[in-house]
Amino acid sequence: MGNSLLNNGTTSLMDSTKSQNSLRSDSNLYCYPAPDDYMFPLQVLGCFVNPLLSLVGLFINVLCLVILVKVGLKKTTYILLFALVMSDSLNMFENLDFGNKIRIFGTLKSKPGYCTFEYESEMNQFLYVSQQLFGFVGLWGRTINTSIPMIITIKRILAVYFPCRSSTGGSLTSNYSGKVVANVASSDFLVKNFSVLNTFTVYALETLASFVPTCFMCLGCILIGIKVSVSVSQRRKLTREKKKQKWSPRTTRTLLITCLIFAITHAITSLISAIASVSTQAPLLTYRLVEISAFFNISSCTQQFLRVLRL
Repeated sequence: MGNSLLNNGTTSLMDSTKSQNSLRSDSNLYCYPAPDDYMFPLQVLGCFVNPLLSLVGLFINVLCLVILVKVGLKKTTYILLFALVMSDSLNMFENLDFGNKIRIFGTLKSKPGYCTFEYESEMNQFLYVSQQLFGFVGLWGRTINTSIPMIITIKRILAVYFPCRSSTGGSLTSNYSGKVVANVASSDFLVKNFSVLNTFTVYALETLASFVPTCFMCLGCILIGIKVSVSVSQRRKLTREKKKQKWSPRTTRTLLITCLIFAITHAITSLISAIASVSTQAPLLTYRLVEISAFFNISSCTQQFLRVLRL
């Protein structure tokens, strides 16, 4: 009887030791080695610099939202700006993901470099849920944050090249009818081509994180600048003014400044992400670039503030 209990205890102890050894050798849980020469800079960026700048950006975005609400969300431009500020705020939640920072830089580690939660069961579950929630909100905020500037650019191009006026009732009717038809068509297509749509979503996310938004906005700004210059020149000829006509380029200048800021920050982020994805042989470079990428991504809040101040 005693020997059987001893054998069972020895077997369970060996199984426990084997499971711990398998955990420590699991490459899926392994993030990167942890020498002090570059873990400390990563920790400073990820745990202090990025969250602090994100809080500052959230404060600026709250001011923008207050200004937009006071102005009134009656124009398409204001609605798009409101959506842009909201998406930028959601984007910053990725830098405030305390669960992910504990997962990477937590003090309780069975082995340095593991990205795991090694606390009690309830705490591990809470940290995991918070990490997934913050990551989900941040991912879609970052994706929408790159798509809305392109929509704003398209709206400005249409306003400059094809100026038109329509009644509010007609606009609401046409928009609602188009939305119903699009929802019916997309629902039917979704049922029949679910796997295709999943693949399309992946390509869409990759495209929005690439250089495409930057190139699109730069091209749109060039087209808008050309059209505005031509319109001003034609207006001078029609009025036959000898002196130079006074023209306030406030809207166009604001658009160009914000697009320039967006282009610089997004280009740096896209370049760093591309370099980091192919730098599998250089973990030091890879993870430093990822943290610096998040740092540059935060600065996009300034473009919303510049836009709103021009209202």
